[in-house]
Amino acid sequence: MTDEPKHPFALKAQALAAQLPNQLGDQSWAFEPYLVASNPDAQNLIDLLMDDVCAEWAASLPHRKPSRVTEQKFIDCGSAILANLMRAKCNKWPTTIGMYRSQGALDRERRYRPQYMTADRFVIVRDWLSKAGHIEMVRRGFSLPGHSQTSRFALTKKGAVRLQVEDWTFADFRVDRGKETIRLKDKNDRLCGYDDTPETMAMRAFLDEINAKLDATDIDTTRLLTIHDRKPEYRGRKVRLHRVFNRGNFDCGGRFHGGWWQNVKSHVRPAITIDGQHTIEADFRGFNPAVLLAEAGQPIPDDPYRPIVGANAPDDLRDHAKATLAALLNAKTGATEEPRNFDSARWGMTAEDFRAKVLNAFPMVRAMLGTDKGLTLQRLESDMAEAIMLHFVRQGHAILPIHDAFIVQAHLEGELVQVMKDAFKARLGQVPHVKVTRCYALR
Repeated sequence: MTDEPKHPFALKAQALAAQLPNQLGDQSWAFEPYLVASNPDAQNLIDLLMDDVCAEWAASLPHRKPSRVTEQKFIDCGSAILANLMRAKCNKWPTTIGMYRSQGALDRERRYRPQYMTADRFVIVRDWLSKAGHIEMVRRGFSLPGHSQTSRFALTKKGAVRLQVEDWTFADFRVDRGKETIRLKDKNDRLCGYDDTPETMAMRAFLDEINAKLDATDIDTTRLLTIHDRKPEYRGRKVRLHRVFNRGNFDCGGRFHGGWWQNVKSHVRPAITIDGQHTIEADFRGFNPAVLLAEAGQPIPDDPYRPIVGANAPDDLRDHAKATLAALLNAKTGATEEPRNFDSARWGMTAEDFRAKVLNAFPMVRAMLGTDKGLTLQRLESDMAEAIMLHFVRQGHAILPIHDAFIVQAHLEGELVQVMKDAFKARLGQVPHVKVTRCYALR
């Protein structure tokens, strides 16, 4: 008797051969309003399809024919929808695009879309594309207490044939500049509007400086990446950064996102090159506990997780400590399931005992449960990151952030470590430990 194949592709092939439904699940990507087809042949197919749909829509209007400007906005909106669905077809796995159906949800994200993409127009264009048989809703969205999902759309067979989707790859699409770089999410993790202040305008200006340098920099790896090197969030070689704030409050969050190096697995990062030069990575060792200790006026050990796990603890126990402390700081109610998959027999204590150990090591956390302390720590961390990046960018050096870690060219190692320590000390009065990774080859 032969062993059953275990590779996902083999499982999927078996299911298709047996005419069984695909039980591996599907993926859904968020709608990207600024996505365009960079390949002129792909864009030409979109234009031809949208000309037909726009003509049908215009002919259906009961009064006068819409102006050419209005028709162009209709076409531009449909082009973005089709570009998203075309790019989803480039994925090896079944992929849909999540799109809101209600005007209220679309209006909430108004700041994060092109001006022509109003909620009314988006709904009209999407419905006409569906009516014409080019796109379809494959799963209806829902909203339940504590869990929601946007409706998922895909190209129909007719649309896929019309757009010749088999001919295109991810390289045939790009995200145009102009996307909002300062983003605010509400308590339900949905993008929401806000009024600009001197603070948000300054943050946006600083990001423009950082992104201008990243745009002008060759950020690469010493070998081509494979599917095993990428996280599910990987969407190609994007370099422009944005900041995300949470809970409808600019005091919460603020981390930098968007760089492709943030969406590859950790074993890849030592092989990243900047303008053809090898790099190093430096990160604050135990940022959250280091801040908690500094705020309490206590000295910061080389490993800030030592009060929980002791000296020379195995990495997996330290990982449990890191995950549990972070979960407690971010918990809305003070309850958490961390540490997950805790081996009680190995560690000689239950998961509940370990949680108590975390709280005993950092007694100040008890008063912070349910207060969004984790997100306010992210604001502090991201403000430090902003200062650190601006220091290098204004000297002409690119720097790649990964939350509380940074990648720079190897010859800048000493300067990076010192700038990180200075940024921490300026805010908290102590000098933390900074860990440096100097490996130049993929493992």
